[in-house]
Amino acid sequence: MAPPPILPSDGASVQRGELGAWMDQYGPALRRYFQKRVGAGEAEDLVQDVFLAMQVRGAIRDPALVDRYLFRVAANVLARRRQRRTWDWAGHAALEEAPLPGDELSPERILIGRERLNQLMAALGQLPPRMAEAFVLHRFDEMTYAEIGRRMGVSVRTVEVFIARAAVRVSAMLEAVR
Repeated sequence: MAPPPILPSDGASVQRGELGAWMDQYGPALRRYFQKRVGAGEAEDLVQDVFLAMQVRGAIRDPALVDRYLFRVAANVLARRRQRRTWDWAGHAALEEAPLPGDELSPERILIGRERLNQLMAALGQLPPRMAEAFVLHRFDEMTYAEIGRRMGVSVRTVEVFIARAAVRVSAMLEAVR
């Protein structure tokens, strides 16, 4: 199978079909890469993070460099995951106590936050129910793909597809609102 076309790295997002083709073509190799480093359960999450990063960042111009680019993104995703684990939380304020960046919490900021939350909830409401369930379990309940698959009675690959498609759709719906 030929690699999917590559988009310029000028902020353009990866199209749904291209992302799916990349997941099919490069997903197994990325899974093996991560499984050697973190184990099977966490590997699925990291693979998804790579494809999400590809969706957000866009891709590269030269199709011959896709493998390198994907694995560079994978290395960065793994490094960020390890940094989060090694962070020394002692002596740091709890998130609820941390000051907000910028000015104080104003009625305007509260209203903007509520509007964004309502937009997110509306976008989630437009997803097919099982896709929305998988997305919420992963993003908000922080469940692994394997845990979600067991809970929903589907394969890990199905969970991966649900979450990838949900991320693309929710992102597109939220961008359309802006």
